[in-house]
Amino acid sequence: MTDDRFYERAGPFSLADIAARIGAEPEKGAPDIRLRDVAALESAEPGDISLFSDSKYANAFAVTKASLVITSDKLAKLPHGVSLLVVPNPRLAFAQVGHIFYPPAKLQPGVRRTEPVHPTAKVGEGTEIGPAGEIGAGAVIGKNCYIGNNVVIGRGVVLGDDCRIGANCVITHAVIGNKVVMGPNNSIGNQGFSFVPSLDGLLRVPQLGRVVIEDDVEFGSNCTVDRGAIGDTHIERGVRFDSLIHVGHNVRIGHHSLLVAQVGIGGSTSVGPMVLIGGQVGISDHLTIGAGARLAARSGVTRDIGAGERVGGYPARPLKRWHRETALLAKMAKPKKPNDQDGEQEQE
Repeated sequence: MTDDRFYERAGPFSLADIAARIGAEPEKGAPDIRLRDVAALESAEPGDISLFSDSKYANAFAVTKASLVITSDKLAKLPHGVSLLVVPNPRLAFAQVGHIFYPPAKLQPGVRRTEPVHPTAKVGEGTEIGPAGEIGAGAVIGKNCYIGNNVVIGRGVVLGDDCRIGANCVITHAVIGNKVVMGPNNSIGNQGFSFVPSLDGLLRVPQLGRVVIEDDVEFGSNCTVDRGAIGDTHIERGVRFDSLIHVGHNVRIGHHSLLVAQVGIGGSTSVGPMVLIGGQVGISDHLTIGAGARLAARSGVTRDIGAGERVGGYPARPLKRWHRETALLAKMAKPKKPNDQDGEQEQE
């Protein structure tokens, strides 16, 4: 279920209403149940709608507690014990349902009165807040924190004790632990980059999760951590970020991992504890990086990486193999004559 501190949910809606809005037909004999939220298969409760669009989640589909699952005709034949809504494009239908439950917030025309700290926000003893920022409704700021100039902390955000937040940071949809340090210009909790093609163009998939950051995490400057789509983006204790790093939605980063500048991690990838990721490494989505892995700078990771594995190159492969290939290519490209820079012999 989504966190009510950050989202306002419409509904509940009947199955018939949901089906009519997205142009689908419920399976025969399905009860006209009342539906109250969207959720992942593994975390859904009665009254929730889930998505099953990939066979690798068949085990979760078989035991989910969701009241309704949106899926395709092919996947609907797998073992399950729930009501189904079978559609040609399950991801598109699920995105449409997300917008039904979470429509855009209505604008409040006019110029809002300046209110640096909302009356319902709580600020701990000994905390210093710089000028020109904003702390939203229901936010909770711990003791002995420093909040720099122009920092925006959104509604419902929780920030633990002894944190240091640099100037111009924007933090929304986040629950943050103690002793977290951020340099300037970080964006935490923005919506992730997820779209589904439709007849009307690209439909954004609603991003309804949070960012959870445990204790003693440090960020450089200009980092972006997207909130989860359904579920959370989770950064465990002691992680260290350099500057200019992007973490996609639903990513999990294990404790005491270290990320060097310009790393990009695709959505729903899991990074184990004590992983070292070199500068400019790109990691594709839905991958698993094992504990203690080492990814050399500028690697392109397109497959799962085992625990303790050391890789480099594009696509990323075992480090020793990459070094041998690089050395062999250098030897093959070596000029045949000292004055032949292009590797071509002069003609007589």
